[in-house]
Amino acid sequence: MNDKCAVIMIGIQGSGKSEYVKNNIPPEYVRISLDEVNTRNRERLLMEKCFREGLSFVIDNTNPTAEERARYILPARENGYIITGIFMQSRIKDCVERNNKREGKKRIPSKAIAATSNRLEMPDYAEGFDELYFVQIEEGRFIKSEWRQGDEV
Repeated sequence: MNDKCAVIMIGIQGSGKSEYVKNNIPPEYVRISLDEVNTRNRERLLMEKCFREGLSFVIDNTNPTAEERARYILPARENGYIITGIFMQSRIKDCVERNNKREGKKRIPSKAIAATSNRLEMPDYAEGFDELYFVQIEEGRFIKSEWRQGDEV
């Protein structure tokens, strides 16, 4: 059985992606986040290291469009990974509220959240996902369900 997994997080800023990763993705998965590696080149090098060493990883970025998700899905598929997409419910009002509780550089302008929301494309199995999930936050808890076409933002 193939145990090399690539998890692609999807959702606007403040949707709870990083918190979900921290609490629900196995700790042995390499977390790849542009917020931490700072450049696409470093991101690519870290992903290539995962491929070489057969390490599972999670991409913890907004990944709002199919085109942006393809930069991870295609090489992961070529390297024999099982690819899981996790779409975080992305209601602007809720995301802005969560963002306003952030401190320092972690807090971003509300208009950046709105701009990402405007670019957000619903994921689809046709992009190359083996598994696809929808996650909502209810009363501070993550509720994960199988993806259904037409799930609400």
